[in-house]
Amino acid sequence: MGRSIRWQALLAGLGIVLLAAILASTAREFTNLTVPAQGGVYTEAVVGSPRAINPLLSFSSDLDRDLTGLIFQGLVALNERGEPIPALAESWEISPDEKDITFRLRSDVRWHDGAPFSAADVVFTVGVLQSDAFAESGQPASTFLSQLWRNVSVEQIDPYTVRFRLQQPLASFLAENTIGILPSHLWNNVPIAELSQSMLNLQPVGTGPWRLASLTALEARLEPNPYAASPTPFLEAIEFRFFPDYASAFAAFQAGEVDGVSRVLPQDIAAAQASNEMVVLTAPLAGATFVYFNLENAAVPYLADAQVRQALNLALDPSKLIDRVFNGQGIVADGPFMVGAWAHTPGQRPASDPERAAEILAAAGWTDSNRDGVRDREGVDLAFELLGDNEALLQELAEQWRQVGVLAQPRLVNLASLASDYLSPRTFQAAVTHWQLSGDPDPYPLWHSTQIDSGQNYTGWSNEQADLLMEQGRSVNDPGRRIQLYSEFQRIFAEELPALPLTNDVYAYGISDQVKDVEIGRLNWPWERFRSAHQWYIVTQRVTVEAPR
Repeated sequence: MGRSIRWQALLAGLGIVLLAAILASTAREFTNLTVPAQGGVYTEAVVGSPRAINPLLSFSSDLDRDLTGLIFQGLVALNERGEPIPALAESWEISPDEKDITFRLRSDVRWHDGAPFSAADVVFTVGVLQSDAFAESGQPASTFLSQLWRNVSVEQIDPYTVRFRLQQPLASFLAENTIGILPSHLWNNVPIAELSQSMLNLQPVGTGPWRLASLTALEARLEPNPYAASPTPFLEAIEFRFFPDYASAFAAFQAGEVDGVSRVLPQDIAAAQASNEMVVLTAPLAGATFVYFNLENAAVPYLADAQVRQALNLALDPSKLIDRVFNGQGIVADGPFMVGAWAHTPGQRPASDPERAAEILAAAGWTDSNRDGVRDREGVDLAFELLGDNEALLQELAEQWRQVGVLAQPRLVNLASLASDYLSPRTFQAAVTHWQLSGDPDPYPLWHSTQIDSGQNYTGWSNEQADLLMEQGRSVNDPGRRIQLYSEFQRIFAEELPALPLTNDVYAYGISDQVKDVEIGRLNWPWERFRSAHQWYIVTQRVTVEAPR
C-alpha cells in the first residue's frame, strides 16, 4: 500500500517536471514591427511636357529622358562607375580581333503589352538608326547616331542571339548599347521619315521596370511592369506632374501638392534644406564645366603657351567657384574624366596657388610695366574675351584672374549661340563650356587632333603622344589596359591644359521624408535617381514576429 502511494507521488512529480519543461520550451516572446507594404503613389514635380517618349528621339528633353529611362531598356546599362552591366542582354562575348560583339539576350522578357522580346527587335531598332531617313530627320543626335551605327553590321543568329560586326575595334561601342530598344511589332508599320510624328511617341511600350499607364496634359502615371522578372515594387505608381519651370515645381512641393521635385536648383538649396518635410539628396552627375582656350586664335597667341595656361589654372580656386556661384553644389574637377568614373585617375590638379601663378607669368616676361593692374609683354596686355552663359561664373573667374594681373573680359551669350556662333566656327578666345560625360569616357571626339577642323576639338589642341594614347584606348576592350592608357593621357592633359577643368556636376534631388528607403549614387543621367525605386515605400503595416532570445 505504502509502495503504491510512493509510486503515484513519483509519477505525479515527474508529470509536474515534464509540464514545466514543456511550458518553458513553448514560452516565446513576440514583438510588433513596422514594415513596408504594397501601395502608395509617389508624385514628383517635373519641368516641361513630354514630346517624344522614344529612346531614339528623347535627347533634347530631360523629362523625355526620364520617361524613356524608366520605360525602355538597352542591351546593357551602366553602373555607378559608368561600367557596362547586363540589361536586355544577359551576357556578351567579344571576338579576339575585337570587331565582333555577340549578345545573348534574356529569354524571359516581354514588352509591356505582353508580346515577347527577341533579337528581331534589336535588328529593327538598329535598322532605324542606320537609315537615311533617320539621319536626315533633323532630330537631336540623329546625325551622330546614324554615323555611329552605319559602321556596324547586325546579324540575328537566333531568336535570342544577335551579333554586331564593327569595321574596326571600338571599345566605347559597348556603352552605346545603352540606347533603348523599340518594339518592332508596333513600329515596323511606321515609315521612318514619320518617326517623330507617330502617336506611339506618346503611347510608349517598352520592357523597362515601369510602364506608362496614362498621360494627360497635366501629368503622366507610371505603374510597375506586370511582366518584370524582378520583385514587384512597393509603390503602386509614380506620377510626374508637369510644371513650366523649376521655381513653380519647388513651390508646388512647398504647397504640399507633390512628394518630390525632380531637381533642386542651387538657389533653392537653402530653402529645401530648411524644410521640415523635404530630404535633399545629392549625387555626382556625369557632367563637367571647363574653360576652353582657342589655341589657334591669332588675336590671343599667348593662350597657345602652356605656361600661361598653367598659370591661369594655378590662379583659380574652383572650391570658391562652387561655394560662391553654385551654392556648394559641385565637385572640384581635376581632369577630362569625371571624378569617380572608372577611367579617372585622381590627383591631376595642383592646389590653387596664385603666388606661384604670378611667378610663372613674371618668368615668362609678363609684368605690369605701366602699373594699371594688367600684366603686359612687349606692349601687349595679357587679356582675352571670356564667353559663357552663366554671368555669375564669368564674373567670379574674371575676379580670380584679376588678382594675378590677368584681364578676362566677360561676355554673356546664350548656350545655343555659344555653340553655333563661336565654338563650331572657332571664333572664340576663351569660353566656359559644359559637357555631358555619360557613357564611355572615350576622349577621342573631344581631344584628338583629327577633330580640330570639323569635330568637337574646339581648342585646336594637338599632341602626338596624346593622340596615340586615345587611339589605343578606344581600340582595346581590356579595362585594365584602358585605365593605364587613359591615366597617361590625363598626365599629358594636366601638363598641357588645352582647357581648364573647373567642376563636376552634382545633382540635388528633393523628396518628402514620407517616402522611405530612397537611395541615389553617382548618376550617368538624371533619370537614374529612380535606380532604387523598386525599394521605395510610403505605406507600412504592423506585423508580429518572434523576438530574438
